Amino acid sequence: MPSVASASPRARPPADCGGALASRWANWPMPNARAGGLPSPASYTNQGNGTVRDNVTCLLWQRTPAPRRHTFADARRYCARLNLVGDGWRLPTRIEVMSLVDTTRSGPAIDTTAFPGTPAQFFWTSSPWAVTKAPLRAWIVNFYEGLTSNAAEQSGSYQVRCVRGGSGSGSPAYRAGGGRVTDPTTGLTWQRATAPGTMSPAAADAYCATLTLGGRTWRLPTVKELATLVDDSRVSPAIDRTAFPDTPGTGAYWSASAFAPEPSQRWFLSYNDGITSHRQLDGAYVRCVS
Repeated sequence: MPSVASASPRARPPADCGGALASRWANWPMPNARAGGLPSPASYTNQGNGTVRDNVTCLLWQRTPAPRRHTFADARRYCARLNLVGDGWRLPTRIEVMSLVDTTRSGPAIDTTAFPGTPAQFFWTSSPWAVTKAPLRAWIVNFYEGLTSNAAEQSGSYQVRCVRGGSGSGSPAYRAGGGRVTDPTTGLTWQRATAPGTMSPAAADAYCATLTLGGRTWRLPTVKELATLVDDSRVSPAIDRTAFPDTPGTGAYWSASAFAPEPSQRWFLSYNDGITSHRQLDGAYVRCVS
């Protein structure tokens, strides 16, 4: 179970929140990544003043969503004008909203102790879709089960939860070598090449478990780990093409994350644009993580 502690009503986030990367990237180590284990449960602190601190990402969240739905432009304005234990609030990015998703549950797919009353509905992100054809669209995340989509027309109305936390302007400083790519910010090391062909989820599990690349122990990544590689400023593929040059422009990658409403299904992510889904597939690509 996630750890939810309480803090003084006047507590504020520490000065080191945020990181060197732009907020559209994961600015935090994935839980237990450097220990080589599966990610640990989330950890939240209820600040007692209408805000919740995520102890993993160091982001400060509005505990209760906005009282009504907003369009994309109005959602940005709502967060910019929010004065909740001070100002500095903004609409969160795709990867920041996705960091709150708890894929082990549904209806809603979020920790309900830390964030009570969260509707199992779509929430806006601040991330526009990279394709700028009309009508303009932006990324949304469904807290029924955790699905991410770029199909939201910006004139539509969706739920809003604001965030506060510093960020920089950089991009991930991937280190490639020996068939591996290390992301020093998340602490994850990736198989650089996509595994040959497509395969079933069971075959994907077995492939990663028996991979001996670099003498490391490998596993199939979670869907949230796969999402940290998404470059949502581009499409086909929406990933760093220098670090991961063989990533196909279309096609799905399996994750180790089960779909909570129907555990026989797996989450997958497509680097065509970065969407996540859980429908049945005959086969999908594999990239292991360590």
